Amino acid sequence: MLGKCVSLPYNPKEMRYILIIALFCTDFIAYAQDRIDTIYYNKSGQIARNSIFSDYYRIALYPADSLSVKEFKDFYITGELKKEGCFVCIDSLEDSNSLFDGNIVSYFKNGEVSEIANYANSKLNGEYLRYLPNGSLEIRAYYINDCLDGIYEQYFENGTHSIMEYADGLPVYDYYLLYDSGGNCLKFRLSDNSQIWESPHVSERFIDYMDGQPWEVYFKNGVTLALSNSTVRDYGKWHQINLIISNNSPEKIELDPQLAISAYSVDIKGKATLLNVLSCDDYMRIVKRQQTWAAIINGIGEGLATAGAGFSTSTTTGFDSRGGYVSYTTTTYNASSASLAHAASQQRISNFCKSLEEDKRIKKLGYLKNNTIYPDETISGYVNIQWLKGCRAVIVVNLYGAEYIYEWDFDRKSAFATESTQYIEPNYLIIPKDDELL
Repeated sequence: MLGKCVSLPYNPKEMRYILIIALFCTDFIAYAQDRIDTIYYNKSGQIARNSIFSDYYRIALYPADSLSVKEFKDFYITGELKKEGCFVCIDSLEDSNSLFDGNIVSYFKNGEVSEIANYANSKLNGEYLRYLPNGSLEIRAYYINDCLDGIYEQYFENGTHSIMEYADGLPVYDYYLLYDSGGNCLKFRLSDNSQIWESPHVSERFIDYMDGQPWEVYFKNGVTLALSNSTVRDYGKWHQINLIISNNSPEKIELDPQLAISAYSVDIKGKATLLNVLSCDDYMRIVKRQQTWAAIINGIGEGLATAGAGFSTSTTTGFDSRGGYVSYTTTTYNASSASLAHAASQQRISNFCKSLEEDKRIKKLGYLKNNTIYPDETISGYVNIQWLKGCRAVIVVNLYGAEYIYEWDFDRKSAFATESTQYIEPNYLIIPKDDELL
């Protein structure tokens, strides 16, 4: 006689436990079990007296053979796999006291790996990895006997990542490095997270050309600083330097051209003469003085023309006291266009050049004055410097103690980017007299 088939009601919770038991039967069928323990823990890792108040539970398998490995699996209370690996001993009252062995893998509820840790002798040893729920790496570190030892890297969602070095659980240096998504490297103090500014070596300087104009470029301290140099005749004869400064650091930069820029003319014997860097006010005084004389001469010329000499005058452009163009009878000034140059990373220079094309980002300031350059902001402008006969011009831009050194060979008409990788300190400085500066 055949038995009668009875249909039982479906219970999802009971089915989950049946699947878990089936899973372990499959995983551990190779050897007989001495016992299987199920332990419920709360969110703090302490034992939950009632499973209703638990956050996760652990199934620990103890093989009959004491020499065999002891394995465990943790599950979220909703049934998803939380953690798995091998153990030395389990503390049912306080999970933080449990001792693990070998490779331990933890998971988010969505199934993505959250952590990979390696244990030896119940202590963290080797590579440690931690991930974000989206699967991207958050931390890579190395341990020896539970102590950080080696490179510690942390990745952030904004595309930056930091690097520190440890030995025996302590930082090797008093700073850490921060790399942004553009490849810029910044150094920060551990004590107060303030930025450390370092002078770039001249070997970090790159040269590129735009429309035949050479530019020397540095990427350092989260700042892109490009400089071109030309000899111009504009109310006098000057070295005219054009600057592009892009602030990719997290802090604002206060730029005072009078304090930040110094220049030297170096002769063939290596003797250096300090040159005057004209402030905007200094330059405008020269412009006004020249324009006054030009107006007087122009008036005399107009008088002669009225007398029937038949002479005519031509009107060109210059600067007024506010830095704008106005009509004068004088020499025309032609500003050189701003550009950027070559860099260590093609992606980095590509991104920067693209930003220069976006007028919304770059501030074109004309003659440089005191300015605050905020993070992710780029400015461009020019400064005139006293011209003195020599064979080489050296311009130094100082930002918070970091010196960016630019070197230019020049003749009477033009300047040439210097590709040397060793800056020669001036033998001595010849300071111009006050009446020689302007």
